[in-house]
Amino acid sequence: TALVKAGVHQGEIYVQQLIYSTALTNSDIIAQLKAVGVSKQDEIFADAAEPKSIEEIRRAGYNIRAATKGPDSVKNGISLLKEYPIVIVDSPDLWKERNNYEWKKDANDKILNVPIDKWNHALDALRYYGTMKLKNSGFRIVH
Repeated sequence: TALVKAGVHQGEIYVQQLIYSTALTNSDIIAQLKAVGVSKQDEIFADAAEPKSIEEIRRAGYNIRAATKGPDSVKNGISLLKEYPIVIVDSPDLWKERNNYEWKKDANDKILNVPIDKWNHALDALRYYGTMKLKNSGFRIVH
């Protein structure tokens, strides 16, 4: 389970990990949300593959919904995030993921445009933020 707090300030995405843990039950997640100060009004975007968990956390009063996914959602989300400078604040596990993230390679060791589904829990949380909050906001950085 990974939860990040993210927002855009002066054209940069600031992100901080709030939760990064394994083997949490939904009750544990709800307790962690309280412990790290997530308010019932804060928007939470969750993995759409977990509808029962989303519903249980929603019933606890949290403003949670499934992140929209579609064809090539991982690559599209990564491309969207690459439009912004990203500032990682006080987030050792997020840094570890960023430093270990990999793309598939062909037989000649050429990097392919296919992300490896590994070292990406907090990065997925950031990607959900990007696709849900930035994709349709009209806010873009001009290079």
